[in-house]
Amino acid sequence: MKQRVYFHHVQIAFVTTVALLLLLAAALEEPVSTVRFQLLDESGKQTPAMVCVTSASDGTVRLPPDGRTNPRPSTTAEFTGGIDFQRRADWVGPIRKTAGRGNNQDRSYVYESVPSLPYWNEPVMYQTSGEFSIRLPKGKWRIAVEHGNEYVPVVQEFSTSGSALERTLRLERWIDLPAEGWYSGDVHVHHPTTEAKHREFLLEYAKAEDVHLVSVLEQHHHLGGNSRQIASHSKQAGFGKEFRVQKDGRWLVSGQEAPSSQFGHIIGLNIEHLVREPGHFDLYDQAFRALHRQKGALVGYAHFSWNGCDLPRGFPWYVTTEQVDFVELLQFMKINVLDYYDYLNLGFRLVAAAGSDVPWGSSIGEVRTYVHTGSEFDPDRWFAGLKAGRSFVSNGPALDFTVDENLPGTELKRKQGERITVFARVRSHEKIGLPEVLRVVSGEGVVKEVTAENNQTELSMRVEIPLERSRWIVASARCANGAVAHSSPIYVVVDGQPTWSPSRGPAAIEKQLAAIRRIETEYQSRADAPHRTEILGRLGAARKYYAQLKERMGQ
Repeated sequence: MKQRVYFHHVQIAFVTTVALLLLLAAALEEPVSTVRFQLLDESGKQTPAMVCVTSASDGTVRLPPDGRTNPRPSTTAEFTGGIDFQRRADWVGPIRKTAGRGNNQDRSYVYESVPSLPYWNEPVMYQTSGEFSIRLPKGKWRIAVEHGNEYVPVVQEFSTSGSALERTLRLERWIDLPAEGWYSGDVHVHHPTTEAKHREFLLEYAKAEDVHLVSVLEQHHHLGGNSRQIASHSKQAGFGKEFRVQKDGRWLVSGQEAPSSQFGHIIGLNIEHLVREPGHFDLYDQAFRALHRQKGALVGYAHFSWNGCDLPRGFPWYVTTEQVDFVELLQFMKINVLDYYDYLNLGFRLVAAAGSDVPWGSSIGEVRTYVHTGSEFDPDRWFAGLKAGRSFVSNGPALDFTVDENLPGTELKRKQGERITVFARVRSHEKIGLPEVLRVVSGEGVVKEVTAENNQTELSMRVEIPLERSRWIVASARCANGAVAHSSPIYVVVDGQPTWSPSRGPAAIEKQLAAIRRIETEYQSRADAPHRTEILGRLGAARKYYAQLKERMGQ
């Protein structure tokens, strides 16, 4: 009997001890707060946006809704395979890497170590709805919110102590470019659109980044060597107007990145059907013609900004077809004005465009093409404006540029001895990037530049130029944090003469001929190379083009 009582007391003591230990553990456990955020635009409406929540002490990233630590960035394969959008408050989009060296599986290596967006200093960003919650332990935290480069980025610190919190963040515009007739687009995004949830994801993503038009490109890539096999990704539901989708003024328009081979990557925008020629993949001029036969279609060269994907091999000779409408002048925080000015000095008319190349780029609209469509916007007006050259590219500041009050892309006919008035202005915000320099450049070099004093948010100039010969003119700006903007050219034709540069053109021609000779030497030694005869013939035609151009320049 005594033994039974003894064990009974031991049992009670054990249960009591366990209960006390549980109470102690609960007392020692970190208090957790549920923080509810509401994101409002300038009109007071909820809006999706790009977000990052981090520890204010050590920068550790936390992901809604559960507050998990340092989530793995999304991969390019996950993105091109298709992100499944879910319409619920706690859904979070792909975790996009925005800092640190990339390996092409998370973000492009081309960034090196610079931020993907010059005004975004967080390690990642992810898409949220206009209302979301996150569970966080006691401590000090920071939330950063980005809604495209026409809005002021928000960075706020807050503390948690265990009780629920509600915080409302209002996103304010620093500029309203659509009110001035300029609408943003991204000419280079990869993601499938075959399923409704994929299209909804892209539309919400475009709204989160405040991009009006997203060109979603199906890519077909030649596997190289003697193979005629082609790899593809980012399958589109279809092409042409019937497959365009829009929501809240954000449009998805399907295009292609093809051909993509050893001679560079070609972009076809606003196409009615896919141009895919496996048997003639390196003969780009055939693709150019097939694309241009489609009403309203544009042909561009991708990756011009960093001379990537073998672009230097193909561009010097395929540009002589005079069928290239635009180049990606800005991408991955890089801008290639040296080569751009060379081609303008040779008389080629190339529109400036910008494309993020998501998912190798971090976010839709991190670089954007602004096109002037006037008081109305729709895809047809946007693509027509781009083809006409009424564009500037930017990853931050806004750029104004006119000659005699005419927009970029305009051809002005003038007589020798007349004068033109050039106006240029850059506007920005201290949290987007303070302008350092505004520059106007023509075929003979810098016409005029203005540098900043005392943290100005706006620089401008007005300059009169007497006309002796025809010329192209552009405007550009650079900010202290590396953000840039650059216009398409305005062409001033004096007495009907070409806009090339007689003084700088010959040196540019020699650069093109050297590139052509390297490929000729390679193909002359490769008897088994696909399309060897056709490619050598096209190289010879390009050499003849440059020889005639040099002769016409009087050299």
